Amino acid sequence: MYTVAHLKSFKSVALTGSVRSAAQHLGLSPSAVSHHLKLLEQETGLTLFQRQGRGLCLTDTGSAIMPDVDSVLESSGRLGQCIADLHENRIGYLSIGYFATAGTRWLPELVAYLENRHPDVTVQLNLAEGPWTEFPSDLHVVISETKNPEFPQQVKSHFLTEDPYVVAVPEDHPLSSREEVSLGELESHPWIDNDTADGPCRKILFDACSRAGVRVHFKHEAHSFVTALHMVSRGLGLTILPRLGVEPLPPGVAIIRLTAPEPIRFIHAICDPGHPQQELIEDAVTALRELATS
Repeated sequence: MYTVAHLKSFKSVALTGSVRSAAQHLGLSPSAVSHHLKLLEQETGLTLFQRQGRGLCLTDTGSAIMPDVDSVLESSGRLGQCIADLHENRIGYLSIGYFATAGTRWLPELVAYLENRHPDVTVQLNLAEGPWTEFPSDLHVVISETKNPEFPQQVKSHFLTEDPYVVAVPEDHPLSSREEVSLGELESHPWIDNDTADGPCRKILFDACSRAGVRVHFKHEAHSFVTALHMVSRGLGLTILPRLGVEPLPPGVAIIRLTAPEPIRFIHAICDPGHPQQELIEDAVTALRELATS
């Protein structure tokens, strides 16, 4: 009977057009790859390759089975990862990457929920500010500039909520009694920065200011929402931040809705769809979605 090794040789030769190249890619000898192809054709009773110049190409029959070969190899890869996770004791363990304001508002409740629903599971929280690039954690709560961003193919995304920006001003500020204010009206007032230079929240703000024709200028730089809000409470200026970041709000600060245009950040939970603990992750995502919309 053919094996996963035979299917790997089949796919590699199909992609490279050469037994020798496939052997180099797989770390096998050319004779071993040729033997795999021969056994596969014998077992299936099909002619899978034909000569094309000095190389090989798939026959119509070979092309027809390629999608199913891909499916088998993908399933085999997931099984191998699951086995590796079991060896590393990742089963019964869930790591969650998050940004600071999500941690403050949602993560304590999420961990309490998981503790109640899955008492044998250990949860580890990993602060991960900045753009998402890889999966060091099992589940990530991330920020995007649009509601439907293009994540890589290996990423499963769950939209949680949108988080509009607001402006925080001192309670005695001339604008403090307003229900809403445009970005243009804020340009002449001193601004306090609250994010890092490459932070996604800052980029969303800058893009909105560019659309409104507003020149961004910071009199003071704090690089954290909490510090910036306390600076506002001392009358040092105003700061613009996502609504999720205003709590805990220090005394002496008023919050006003932004318009024209309204900057918005979008929050997603993302994971690897091949992760061995999909049921646990889906449960966590459901809880996150309820927390985000409550």
